[in-house]
Amino acid sequence: MTIIPKKFSKLDIPIRVAWINDERINKSMSFSLPASIEATEAWFVNNIGNTKRADFSFFNEFGELIAMGGFTNINQQSQNAEFYIMVNPNMQGKGIGKQVSIWLFNYGFSVVKLNKIYLYTDDDNIKAYNIYEKAGFVLEGTLRQHHFRKNTWTNKRFYGLLRAEWNTKHWKKNIYNEV
Repeated sequence: MTIIPKKFSKLDIPIRVAWINDERINKSMSFSLPASIEATEAWFVNNIGNTKRADFSFFNEFGELIAMGGFTNINQQSQNAEFYIMVNPNMQGKGIGKQVSIWLFNYGFSVVKLNKIYLYTDDDNIKAYNIYEKAGFVLEGTLRQHHFRKNTWTNKRFYGLLRAEWNTKHWKKNIYNEV
């Protein structure tokens, strides 16, 4: 499948809200629910020009929005950022997450010039952490009872991928253009 990355735009907000409110997405993410168009539009406006974020929408060759992802907490001095991804809930399990993640890792290291990409995932999100471990992320620790959701404490796994580790990957590709 071909993936076409674009900067996240205001036109993507209704789909973002629908995905965030979908149990298949929010069961493993830390959003305030329910998400609304108004709050998401305010978030979008507040983040215009925010150099500590890079948000993307990913489309297939038919123009369907298949994923959203990017980086938050970009720290230029420490050259690190937190990775996030959401795959269209109706298209999960088709390898889209892997393709989009690899594109984002390549973007983070070659365009943003990061030394480290890190992420958090729920301890019970086996599919996610298997993907990250296969991509080369190293489990750096577990944050015990770190998030309270649906009347239950959940552990968060903390993973990191260093530039030196990315340089050894067969899927490494330098990206030279901003999107």
